[in-house]
Amino acid sequence: MDVAAAGLVLMFVIGLVFYLRLRKQRANSSEDYRRLFDGIPTPMYIYDDQTFHFLAVNDAAIEQYGYTREEFLQELKLTDIRPPEEIPALLKFHEALPKGHVNAGRMLHINKAGQRFYISVYTHHTIFEGKDARQVLIVNIDEKMRAEQIVSEKSAELANMLDSITDGFYALNQNWEVTFINKAAEKALSCSKEEVMGKNLWDFFSHSREGRFYPEYERAMKERVSVHFEELYAPLGVWGSMNVYPTKDGIAVYFVDITEQKKIQEKIYIDGQNLRAIINNTRDLIWSVDRQSKIITGNQAFWDRVKELTGKAEDEVTNADFVQERVAVFFESYERAFKGEAFSVVRQREIDGKQVYEELSFNPIRDQREEVIGVNCFLRDITESQEHLHKIEDQNKRLRKIAWVQSHRVRAPLASILGLVQLYDPNDSPNAEIIPMLKKSAEDLDQVIMEITTLTDNL
Repeated sequence: MDVAAAGLVLMFVIGLVFYLRLRKQRANSSEDYRRLFDGIPTPMYIYDDQTFHFLAVNDAAIEQYGYTREEFLQELKLTDIRPPEEIPALLKFHEALPKGHVNAGRMLHINKAGQRFYISVYTHHTIFEGKDARQVLIVNIDEKMRAEQIVSEKSAELANMLDSITDGFYALNQNWEVTFINKAAEKALSCSKEEVMGKNLWDFFSHSREGRFYPEYERAMKERVSVHFEELYAPLGVWGSMNVYPTKDGIAVYFVDITEQKKIQEKIYIDGQNLRAIINNTRDLIWSVDRQSKIITGNQAFWDRVKELTGKAEDEVTNADFVQERVAVFFESYERAFKGEAFSVVRQREIDGKQVYEELSFNPIRDQREEVIGVNCFLRDITESQEHLHKIEDQNKRLRKIAWVQSHRVRAPLASILGLVQLYDPNDSPNAEIIPMLKKSAEDLDQVIMEITTLTDNL
């Protein structure tokens, strides 16, 4: 009971005492009683304990209910100021009503205009004009009840809203007991509202004191500050992005299940490590640049070359640290790639008196909208392959020369020998001159064969 209601009850009791004294004294009793009873600023009435007819009403009651005094005393009964659905409960309550002072609690009444309102009822058995009667004092608590109803409705609305969000939410009082939990939190934590409500969080989730949960929650509770952290609840394998806020009665916890994000992050990290292992396991130079031709990333071979050229580490070097004549070809190639072209070029340069050949590849890097946001670059030393290619070309030249020798120089002496053989006749004495000629042709053929052998030895 609040202070105002207690004061009204006290006024009721004082009025009753004065009334009884006045009745005993019977000195101007009627006038004093009427003045005392009617003058109390809170509604009071007396009704017949058997018939429920009103025997007396004060001015405040007349104002509260909207009936005239005559209507109260001549036409109305106690049940007429109750809504119809409340009457059965009234009759049942009245059957067990003791004779002493009774706080009848909250009830719903109705006035002449049909408006309903909540009241607190205080009643006491008395004798009025020789009849068993009940004197009743009422306190209008309608505004309070309406306010409580609004709060209740808002609380229900808030609960529904919290239940509808996809992120977890729960509240703890100062004893670490769960006072609210939404559906998303139930799902994430594999529990039901019925299981966890009213339970100590640290006892219900036996491993919840591990990690950062307990110290961060305690800091929010004791220091009355908001905290944010990310932590894994190992038994469930659930990662949460936790936001903890102090409340009047404890703390409120709002969290986002980031388990899938953590898995993705871990996969990205592992993929990144694998990619770095792959690109660093080569002597070829790999790097990328953004739209401003600034270096975004590079493999170890690239940064080793950068340090060799500039003397600076990767977090220190800028484009200005390179000899501009040397990097001009790169900037020109970047511009081509920024226009969407993927291409390769081979350049030849002299290093320490040796000819060096390098293959450079440039490939556009595109975003989800297919817009070029950078260029991936690849530089490979192809000197060995170029030298091998040159050697093959030289060999081909020699082979072609051999083929020419075979088709021309070898063919001529061989044709001569064949002709002479056809002329040879052992019975013809002039044939004796053929023998020296055959010898000469054979020697010529032998010389050609030696030349071919010399050419093939150097292949």
